[in-house]
Amino acid sequence: MVDLQDSMPKQPDPKAQQDDRDAAVGEALGRIKNKILVMSGKGGVGKTSTSVNLSVALAQKGHRVGLMDVDLHGPDVPRMLGLDKMPDMSANGKLNPVKYSDNLSVISIESLTPGKDDAIIWRGPVKYSAIQQFIGDVDWGDLDFLVIDAPPGTGDEPLTVAQTITDAKAVIVTTPQEISLADVRKSINFCKTVNLDIFGIIENMSGFSCPHCGLSLIHI
Repeated sequence: MVDLQDSMPKQPDPKAQQDDRDAAVGEALGRIKNKILVMSGKGGVGKTSTSVNLSVALAQKGHRVGLMDVDLHGPDVPRMLGLDKMPDMSANGKLNPVKYSDNLSVISIESLTPGKDDAIIWRGPVKYSAIQQFIGDVDWGDLDFLVIDAPPGTGDEPLTVAQTITDAKAVIVTTPQEISLADVRKSINFCKTVNLDIFGIIENMSGFSCPHCGLSLIHI
């Protein structure tokens, strides 16, 4: 008699899969010297612009830089850098990040999505898995800096990064308006709660004055 249970394909062990992914993440992070999480309390303060400019500036100084876009619902990094290629596979079966220059490589969900205007409708567990794959399943190689562009707020994406990359340091971006400063205080408290060191706070557009009325941004 044939035992049907023995003849059925075995289902993968979720714990073993997670253990393999954790090992791949640990191996990848071990080859990266500095990890910087760029975050903000609210949208529209120039967080992605800061991430891109910081990455390009570090690369121009000769550092090996990776830019990881974990703003899964609004991935703007590829468009800001003029990248429209999809990642290809490396010899070891991992994804090669998209090259911007000899020293700067980028990974973003937009580069993996055929329809650039398609909405990403994911819940927390899927986001957690995607961010882990961005680290462990991408062939980053040896990096001096990994810059991580997170979405605004203190939700799944920055929390996943803080819990996965325990030696990351946060750069918090704000603008001078009181509403932005109120939200940035929440980001600071988030960092304290998850034991994420704050590298610095950038007040973007602090010197901006309206060319028509002369008011500074803090008064607008």
